[in-house]
Amino acid sequence: MIPVLNAAKINCDSILPSRKHSDDAGLDLYASETKIIEGNGINVIGTGIAVDIPKGYVGLIFLKSGSNFLLGGGVVDAGYQGEIKIKIFNIKTETIQIEKGQAIAQLLIVPIETPEVREVQISDLFKEKSDRGAEGGIHLPI
Repeated sequence: MIPVLNAAKINCDSILPSRKHSDDAGLDLYASETKIIEGNGINVIGTGIAVDIPKGYVGLIFLKSGSNFLLGGGVVDAGYQGEIKIKIFNIKTETIQIEKGQAIAQLLIVPIETPEVREVQISDLFKEKSDRGAEGGIHLPI
């Protein structure tokens, strides 16, 4: 586990990522601007923050519990050196306003493996059969 995550403010009034409780897994990320998102609309909100994620780790961006919107998938790779931005989907029909300083997402820093990908024939996969097999996966609701 990395003992320190280096973070920098891109804007002087941005808020550094923080935990509400010392044992929380996620670091709260805060909006660095106020933005309106129309009903069923999408917008990108800046955090005014850059973080230096070390090799062997990734930053995963997740929704904060209690939010009235959804987030686009968020992966911050080691080596990314830009501002962390959050894509927000307004799932309501009414307009919502994201306020500057509002906690809008959480960032989890987790270790990863980066295996080499090797192409094989489908017959060379799954030598040990599971109870699940190919059942499950993604389906449209009926």
